Amino acid sequence: MKAAPRSSRREEAPFERRASGRSTKVSLLTSAATIWVMAFAMMVAFAVTTHAQDFKAAGTPRFHAVGIFVDSTNQPLAAYQLEFAAPAGAKIVGIEGGEHAAFKEAPFYDAKAMQHERVIIGAFSTAAADKLPTGRTRVATIHLQTTNQPTARYEVQVKAAATVGGKKISVHANAEEKQRNENDKESGEK
Repeated sequence: MKAAPRSSRREEAPFERRASGRSTKVSLLTSAATIWVMAFAMMVAFAVTTHAQDFKAAGTPRFHAVGIFVDSTNQPLAAYQLEFAAPAGAKIVGIEGGEHAAFKEAPFYDAKAMQHERVIIGAFSTAAADKLPTGRTRVATIHLQTTNQPTARYEVQVKAAATVGGKKISVHANAEEKQRNENDKESGEK
């Protein structure tokens, strides 16, 4: 038997690929299509990444810790009840206790009410007068989640306050952002 004549034109000849002992033929047309598909996939991936970064900048959840302070002047603070309101769109995600030992535990609150931007908190202590805070003290910290820029427009309204023996007293209350946003620390913003 005579061997078949070989083509002298290489550009028309298909590429040969060996995989697991079998020889398969791949044409130049198939290779070009693969390159175009890969290029298209890379363009789509780039577009999705760019869009995701734009979306992240616009709607990144931000977390704020807001200290709730009560000033009882020279009276020992034994009990309080306050209403806290955050700006629209904020969500209260956690409430923790204050700095003084008498109010170290988280205050009482309605868990369903705190899922919005408003909550009523309250706490009491039966400790002796010398074991209670006087003057300005942080009685709680409220943690918020927002998707907009930080704002210092928090409202605190005193509902009730008492000293030893349940005697009603007049107090002043306010809210202050406690620390810088964790997301801003990563990006270097202030």
